[in-house]
Amino acid sequence: MKYPRLFVGPMSRQIVDASIEYSQKKHLLGLIPSRRQIEYSGGYVNNWTTEEFSRYVRQRSDLLYLVRDHGGPNQGNEKDDGCESLKCDIENGFDILHIDPWKCSADLDEGIKKTAEIIKQICSINETATFEVGTEQAIFPYTADELGYILKSLRAHLGDDFSRISYAVIQSGVKIVGTRNVGIFNPKRLKKMNDIVHDFGILSKEHNGDYLNKKQIQDRVGLELDAINIAPEFGVMQTRLFLNSAFTRDDFESAYSICEKSKKYIKWLPKDLKRDSSLKKTIIEVSGHYVFTEEPFSSSMDKIKAKFKTEIFKRFDEIHEAWNETN
Repeated sequence: MKYPRLFVGPMSRQIVDASIEYSQKKHLLGLIPSRRQIEYSGGYVNNWTTEEFSRYVRQRSDLLYLVRDHGGPNQGNEKDDGCESLKCDIENGFDILHIDPWKCSADLDEGIKKTAEIIKQICSINETATFEVGTEQAIFPYTADELGYILKSLRAHLGDDFSRISYAVIQSGVKIVGTRNVGIFNPKRLKKMNDIVHDFGILSKEHNGDYLNKKQIQDRVGLELDAINIAPEFGVMQTRLFLNSAFTRDDFESAYSICEKSKKYIKWLPKDLKRDSSLKKTIIEVSGHYVFTEEPFSSSMDKIKAKFKTEIFKRFDEIHEAWNETN
């Protein structure tokens, strides 16, 4: 297979290391850092800049795909046009750039126009960059027909450069809340979107594939989904190992304190959750990966290293088996 089925969120250095080793031994993977995770000016994942992250990966393997996830305006920690970030991605050998202006687009036509403008700008300075277009449902929902309109319009705007679009994001009706994949999965919608994407000669990719079981992934594969993004699930997996295998009671309270202070859990949890003792653990689970460089996480990494590698490899295998056993 010349392209990855699974694209992994690099929530920690240990996840990156596991992805590198797995790609060398078993199946090709892609790494999908968001701008907040890894950026030209730094990010919360291992305090890496884009340049440092790319160098770290490429010195160890040239097999993995490096993909900028949600590149574009207002996708970082500050409001901007995203151009400096994407330019740095190109300079540091990223294979695919996800162009996502939909967070600040009022309607389809505005999102299409901004996507085309960014792609044209990148194509004018780089002859090899390829792209992913569209976005996930939580940012800007669209129907299958609207996805077709997006792609048809981009083809008209871009001309020959349209062929440099490798992936389009499809939406099946689900999203992530806490540590669950929720929403109403719509197989007819997914199949129609896959068919439309393939008619344009593009691969389909679903974001928010976290926490799906093997059968749920097989259902998508059977409907001709080409690839899937999984990110917070792996950070939660690693955090749970800290909680179950490495932390003392004092460590738990310390971890809760820094997670609560970071406020990163707010993105993942419903606002009406009851404030009780069990919520402390949930807050750590969903937001621990944002503060892995702080104590008590940083000094406990070695305690869970071997067990984490075993668990994440098992999950990688399960996802690839869903494709191999369905096709």
